[in-house]
Amino acid sequence: MKKILKYFAVICVIAVIFFIALASCSNEGLEYTLPDEHADYTIMVYLNGSDLETEGGMATDDVIEMALADYPRERINVVIQAGGTEEWQNEFFTTDGLARYLVLEEELELLEELPAASMGESETLADFINYCMENFPAEKFGLIMWNHGGGAVHGFGVDELFDYDGLTLEEMKEAFKNTYLPNYPLELLGFDACLMATIETAYMAKDYARYLVASEELEPGYGWDYQTWLSILGEDPSMSGAELGQVIADSFVDFYLENDMEDEPTTLSVVDLAEVDDVVAALENLIEVADLSSANYQTIAKSRSRAREFGMPSEYGGSTDMVDMVHLAEQFMDICPDEAEALIEAVNNAVVHSALGKYVDNACGLSLYFPYNAKEETEERIDIYRTCGFSPRYINYVTEFASILTGKPLAKLDVSDIAPTQDESYFDIVIPPEELANIETIYFTAWVKEEDGFYTQIYQDTYVEIDESGKILTEFDGIITTINGQWACLYEIESGEDYIRYAVPAYLNGKEVNLIVLYDEANPDGKVIGAMPVYDSETWMAPKQMIKIKDGDVIQLLYYAERFYDIDDDSEPSEDDAIWYEGEEFTVKGELVVENWEVLEGTYLYGFTIVDLQGNVYYTDFIEVEFFEE
Repeated sequence: MKKILKYFAVICVIAVIFFIALASCSNEGLEYTLPDEHADYTIMVYLNGSDLETEGGMATDDVIEMALADYPRERINVVIQAGGTEEWQNEFFTTDGLARYLVLEEELELLEELPAASMGESETLADFINYCMENFPAEKFGLIMWNHGGGAVHGFGVDELFDYDGLTLEEMKEAFKNTYLPNYPLELLGFDACLMATIETAYMAKDYARYLVASEELEPGYGWDYQTWLSILGEDPSMSGAELGQVIADSFVDFYLENDMEDEPTTLSVVDLAEVDDVVAALENLIEVADLSSANYQTIAKSRSRAREFGMPSEYGGSTDMVDMVHLAEQFMDICPDEAEALIEAVNNAVVHSALGKYVDNACGLSLYFPYNAKEETEERIDIYRTCGFSPRYINYVTEFASILTGKPLAKLDVSDIAPTQDESYFDIVIPPEELANIETIYFTAWVKEEDGFYTQIYQDTYVEIDESGKILTEFDGIITTINGQWACLYEIESGEDYIRYAVPAYLNGKEVNLIVLYDEANPDGKVIGAMPVYDSETWMAPKQMIKIKDGDVIQLLYYAERFYDIDDDSEPSEDDAIWYEGEEFTVKGELVVENWEVLEGTYLYGFTIVDLQGNVYYTDFIEVEFFEE
């Protein structure tokens, strides 16, 4: 049964059972006694539908899978609490309050309806857990958190009915503490959500669960393959959390590979939470040696800048600042090799299984918040992060790092009067060697002059060569990328050994998205594989669905433009000097065409953009190039 089903073919049978209400303030320290009659597993699904259900029916699709899964209902219970959405795409769930259901064979049994309450409150989650453990006793319990994920900083979930309320890591810990879990831990805690395979999540859960199953990367909208993994569990209900986690992870990745969605980057890992303390100890040892008071900021920042980041870091769409722990440790090898090796070993011991899709590199199974790319959000995020209950030593470390990142520039790069030198299609500049140490990235950029005094960016390339003398060289032959005949400036998201993905800012049917362009062996000329919504500026939850482009869709590419001032101009720059504006609309008919075109007649500026290790941006002087039609 594939997740593409559109109709909820489930008959709801109403049954009344008794529920013992427990006030959360008196639940801490509850003792759980397993009765003689019990199931092998009770899987609790905390189903916060939100916009994923309202707009796409994604929760409904997954509930269908649960109902169609082949497993013995007398040995495995699947209990759902549904809430958090403005509009269910089925006729059984209600928006008037919360409701609980038992999944039967091809049908649901309504257990009870509850008054409206936020799925983003710790009391709501705790009440559901206690209800399930009391009314559906089992040898092993699993809890699946279904919704958006915001990782270490922003936590889990948004409730559409309660002002987009979500659960921070500290609130989830508070919920778990007020249940039977301190006395009788979950066998498995799973997040069918983006970005939740963080060491901070694992640290929060280590006293309340044995295994964590979560994704480092964004999850595609179809989420987990419930029918497959529940059916496999049904064949052996005695599975451990590690074994079940592996089945969940492998079936998740296989689903996308087998259903023509291999372009979606997928990750899912299984973490032994008994190993988390060793990972944290190794991390604390590393930052002690890589102390910002003894190792200079530039060295630490350069190591951080090279680490694999998850989410969709682009010029237009947001950065999560969550990086892979092993890849981060590898960047610290020159600073503290012994401690970096120890951290890598500890992480590898904790991650008992990791399943990766086709287009994923440098994903070990656990990520870590380390502020850097999202400079404008850093202060706000650090304030939230300090409440997450993670290692105080690490929190203080990144707080100090963030204060330097957002503070006064360590060294103002004076490159505004350096103009590129042109030799046919090659362009170069020379940066004083002493200034290279404070540079993170150098782009070659091309801009076209507009009538209103702005210049629009049409090309950006990080593939530049730098020699020891400080000479920076690149090649540009006046060929730019187009999508369906419209100029498209490509912003690199991620590159692997045999692929590279770019983001192109756009409107898709009036909504802000990034078109994702993939270059690999099968698509050497580039292919638009879909569109990702931009991060929600209100909740900062990651988008969970790659939108497939279809006939009839209306697309407008977006372009970044700036007003540049002459070096001798005394005018004060303003916020209005940088804008995004819309290109011409076009309606999709057939597959989008990615092509390389020569630039059109006009005046162009060529130059280099330099980003230092505090995220400050500098432009070299530009050279002006005129193109004429032959």
